[in-house]
Amino acid sequence: MSLAKEIGKVHNEIYKTVNGNIKVLLPIALTLLDKYKAKTRLGVAKPVEEIATEFGRTVKQDIDATLMRLQTEHPEISPLLRTSIESHLNEIGAQPESRINQIVDYISRNRRFLEGLNQEDFVGILYETMVSTEFDKQDGRFFTPKNIILINVEIMRSLLETQHADLKLLNVCDPCCGSARFLIYWVESIKRHFWKHHFLAPETLNDIFSKIYAKHLFGMDIHREVAGYACWNMLFHGDGATNIANADSLNHYGFVVHWKLVQQFIREFEDKFVETKQRIQQRELQDKLELIESKKGSILSFKDEKEIDISSLGVMDLIESINSLLEVHSKVSIKWWPVIQELHRLKDFDSINEIMKFQWSNINEEVEKGFDMIITNPPFGRGENLQINDPYILGQYKLATEAWVGDLTKTLLEKLLEKQFDKRVEDFYLQCFEEMGIEHILSEHNVKFKELSLGILRNIASASSIPVDGTENKNSLVNKLMDTLNREIVNEDDYVEISNVPKSVVKKVANEILFEGEGNVKKIGEFLTSKITGKLRSEWIKIEDVFDYDHKLTLKDSATGDEHTIYFDQDGKPMLFKNQLPKQVLFLEQFLRMVKDGGKVFTVIDTGVLSNNDDEYARRFLFKNSKIHAVVEFPHNAFKAAGTGVKTAVILYEKTSDPPEDYEIFGSLPQKLGYVLNKQDTPPDPDNNDIGKTLCDYREYVGLERLCDKSEEECDWATSGYCSVWRAEIEKVEE
Repeated sequence: MSLAKEIGKVHNEIYKTVNGNIKVLLPIALTLLDKYKAKTRLGVAKPVEEIATEFGRTVKQDIDATLMRLQTEHPEISPLLRTSIESHLNEIGAQPESRINQIVDYISRNRRFLEGLNQEDFVGILYETMVSTEFDKQDGRFFTPKNIILINVEIMRSLLETQHADLKLLNVCDPCCGSARFLIYWVESIKRHFWKHHFLAPETLNDIFSKIYAKHLFGMDIHREVAGYACWNMLFHGDGATNIANADSLNHYGFVVHWKLVQQFIREFEDKFVETKQRIQQRELQDKLELIESKKGSILSFKDEKEIDISSLGVMDLIESINSLLEVHSKVSIKWWPVIQELHRLKDFDSINEIMKFQWSNINEEVEKGFDMIITNPPFGRGENLQINDPYILGQYKLATEAWVGDLTKTLLEKLLEKQFDKRVEDFYLQCFEEMGIEHILSEHNVKFKELSLGILRNIASASSIPVDGTENKNSLVNKLMDTLNREIVNEDDYVEISNVPKSVVKKVANEILFEGEGNVKKIGEFLTSKITGKLRSEWIKIEDVFDYDHKLTLKDSATGDEHTIYFDQDGKPMLFKNQLPKQVLFLEQFLRMVKDGGKVFTVIDTGVLSNNDDEYARRFLFKNSKIHAVVEFPHNAFKAAGTGVKTAVILYEKTSDPPEDYEIFGSLPQKLGYVLNKQDTPPDPDNNDIGKTLCDYREYVGLERLCDKSEEECDWATSGYCSVWRAEIEKVEE
């Protein structure tokens, strides 16, 4: 049975009943799921049969009561989920009783839909079916097919198995969580592992899994409604745990990036805060202001600072104080303090640093040091909506504020050379020629007679026994040389010393000698690269290596050891090498920043990042800061049902400050994914599935046993086109 197909049928029927307001389906389905969970906890033998009868008697008030009860039973649930519950109550409240009864009656008679309640990701599939047609595909947000999620979590778990990781203690995050399906399937993978290898009582295992949901699973999504649905999914699976945040996963540092504005706030704090306390008299706001005043010392300590520790209590005090003032401003306009008004305008979400260091670390203190792993599917592709050009976001990333030497334009290169070697670029090039033993212009340098000075042309004529009388102008002498020598290019027979030619010719010769490639796409050559990297001791160029700047801020993280410097112009705007980058490229760096040293990342990506010449800087960055363990590349249309034919892959990499220089990377190219790729709705096709083979190959590659005890030649995949263990135990195909 295809649950997505059955949900689709229910979706279409209810769509007609409620005149398109399909959101009413979710609270009804959640009530149904709540009843089903209650039956399974009681050990009812045939819960679906009982649910079919009981749910048919459900009325509008029952749905309201279920939603209210969930709030009461789980007082610790997040404000995000409370907002979602209130929204669902409003949706139900707006519907006539007769319409709710009609929907309930239809669902209670749909046995195949009810049988889907036992699937681990009922809420996720329900939500994605509901909103799949509403998503703006230009945003690059595509729901992930189940088998792609499964191969991610199974390969990740296999790698961790080789490292003897304690799976129940790993802190896991999905920064682009959607309905939290990656997190749900991760726990399902752990469950299979424990049930297979650990002989523990069911109550002990259930306690382990409840703790995983409560303390070790975290997610975030930029869309508030989507994050709300992830909360629901986590609530039902994790017995009340909903560590889901509504945030922009690319905004790591928040308004700290507006450091010039923050400095203005600090300088004005003493005078403006006194005025604020005098003007605001509401008791509840006065309490908040008194708390801010207690942190005055921390706030003022950052005056004129050029380096901060983003994990420190002082930074927490500074951020919390500004946030509290913004809350006050949202209730009573602090119009006498323009800096607060501007910070309020800039604030959209809590930053990732705030969420990890000062919120989630209260749930699990280890999160402050970074996650153990990230599994995710961020927005991918290269459309206009998938580019970041906000300098205050780009400024948070080394991929925008540092330049790989191989990407330097000639303009940037020459600025770099003049600043670093303290000489004119032509003189630097001449020094390079001397070191390379090149003294004369050769034919391969493509220097024309007309590019040389009149004095040098006379020397060439004299050396070639061409009579000159000293009265010729340059043009006439060039023509005479061309006619007599039957060429326009200088060659080695002319004995033209490079040190004597005009500056423009020095640069032209340098273009031929020190650069590689053709036409306008030439790259810096090996000799020039070695000169630059030898001087800077790095193949990555920083802003200060090339430009003058007004001020800078170094952001250190004492909990992780990470460090990033932002350089600002006089207006307080971050200075950049790249003014626009794809989201998917920035996410590669952000995921590394969010995991601890040794932390793993497994993410979906557009394959162009792995192969395009223009994306070599991104690959270089990964090789510099991580070890890549595996790449699994999918065929076109792997995400067809989600609305894109972009060719995708998943890449598994590990954060390390000292990656090996030469190592193997596991690669796989499964062509059949267990669903039909050439149909828009990609219906299930479990008889044609290479994914199980990919997993077996990876496990064998890292030294683990295959999924079954059959040899590769005897494998079901070789004889039947699919792995029977994958099909039955992992994908759980219903025959």
